[in-house]
Amino acid sequence: MNLYIKNISFLLLSLVFVFTACETEESIQITSPDPAFVLQQPGISNVFLNFALPENPAFTISWNDMVTGSASYNVEMSMDADFTGPILLGTTENNSFSMSVNQFNEALSSTSIKSYASTGVYMRINTGSVTSNVILFQVSKFPVTAPSITSPDNTFSAILSDADPTATALTVTWDDAEIGENSNITLDYEVQMALAETDFAASTTIGTTNSTTFEIGHEALNDLVLSSGGKADVATNFDFRIKAIVKTTSGDLSRTSSMITIALTAYKGAIPDNLFMVGAHNSWNNADASQQFYNDGNGVFVKVQTFSANDEFKLLPTSGSWTGDYGEDPVNAGKIVQEDESNIKVATAGRYVVIVNFNTLSFKLAKIDNLYMVGAHNSWNNADATQKFNTSGNGVFTRLQTFSAGDEFKMIPTTGFWDGDWGESKTTPNIVEQDDEQNIKVATAGTYMVTVDFNTLAYTVVEAPQNLFLVGSPNSWNNATAIAFTKVSEGVFELNQALATGDEFKFLPVQGSWDNDWGASKKYSGMIVRDDENNVKAPGTGTYKITVDYNKGTYTVN
Repeated sequence: MNLYIKNISFLLLSLVFVFTACETEESIQITSPDPAFVLQQPGISNVFLNFALPENPAFTISWNDMVTGSASYNVEMSMDADFTGPILLGTTENNSFSMSVNQFNEALSSTSIKSYASTGVYMRINTGSVTSNVILFQVSKFPVTAPSITSPDNTFSAILSDADPTATALTVTWDDAEIGENSNITLDYEVQMALAETDFAASTTIGTTNSTTFEIGHEALNDLVLSSGGKADVATNFDFRIKAIVKTTSGDLSRTSSMITIALTAYKGAIPDNLFMVGAHNSWNNADASQQFYNDGNGVFVKVQTFSANDEFKLLPTSGSWTGDYGEDPVNAGKIVQEDESNIKVATAGRYVVIVNFNTLSFKLAKIDNLYMVGAHNSWNNADATQKFNTSGNGVFTRLQTFSAGDEFKMIPTTGFWDGDWGESKTTPNIVEQDDEQNIKVATAGTYMVTVDFNTLAYTVVEAPQNLFLVGSPNSWNNATAIAFTKVSEGVFELNQALATGDEFKFLPVQGSWDNDWGASKKYSGMIVRDDENNVKAPGTGTYKITVDYNKGTYTVN
């Protein structure tokens, strides 16, 4: 009976489900989505524009359009969601749009937003009659507009004075329109100066700051004027500009302002009476008097020195004292300063001439391991290794050379290269220099001993004798009976002569004449000179072989 009732109940329940399911199926309505014009949210909403990848895509957006049937779409940008001032980014016939980093940055630069600050930028699609929904990007742009100097202007001039060395002599201010208070990066502004009309070919950085104003005192600016090509007591025009630099992981981004030109008159800076070198080469012994520079009396100091690789040194005005030491300006290579200076570094081992010029507050290191002559006599062939000078390592180089009348020549430190060539100073005769030099000229044909002394930067071109005679104690200083040498080769003379202790002698090119007599150098042992010479002294009693070599500029008594 119970089983029967259970079966009847199950049957009635099944009929209820069947009727209910049918009723539900009859009420379902299958519909299509409403047509829409929708700009889709991009997967990335933060856009950092990398200046180092200007052609990379900055963004790509896409949209669905099942409403307008438009054949062309305008992509618009605005700084507010209401698009009160829409900016057209571009037009496309596709349902997607992208811009490169440079293109998007340029578009953003036409707005008032600042660089390196995360800013909301709104975008939409406009067909002319219908607009899509609005999406939002957070954008950080980079600057393209250069700073602009606001003061001084081109009418400014200043006469510098040592009356109050730290008083402000010049204040420079500028605007940087693309950088705002919310910019999240540090900018360095370099204030640069250069001699006017040189296009900043040899610019000097006179200071660096994070603000938009810079001040400099009389003494500091005076030093910079002199080191940048200005002359004391003469108004000289200098160009100034501002260079804005941002250091990023992608590299440095720099922008440079237009220049201004102002007139500055410097006063003559203090030139020390003496100068000494101290460094790794002499174990930093500041009392080593042998390290004294040659002083030419015009503010230029010269010294020949051998260095090991990576040696460092600096300059002292007083031997035995570190007071007032000079080193290299850390921001302007080749310039000397006394405050916040760096040691002067020598990268490559070798023998160098070190030139310090207090008129320009600069120094130069020139390697002089070798020297070669090049000129009209060898058809200006700078690869002619036969033109090598002789040297004993004392900074003096000598070579015997035959010239035609009017020949010109110069010197090079490396055969086959013009780099670092030496010629005659245009302002100081018989002095060699590397910058703005002129060829050395030989007026009269003949064979000459050419000597370059890097210890003093002086050179001589002296006609070498074709004959040679000895006059002195052995013949009672009678030039009419001067004893003849034997010429063994061009420029080389030999004589075997009996000498006694205390004997002295010198050399004559013409027997019977004292003109153009030669003797021992007062500065360099074993070298011969024609002017301001000493007598040669006998080393003892005996017969000696005396050799005079004009190729090397030397004499020996053995």
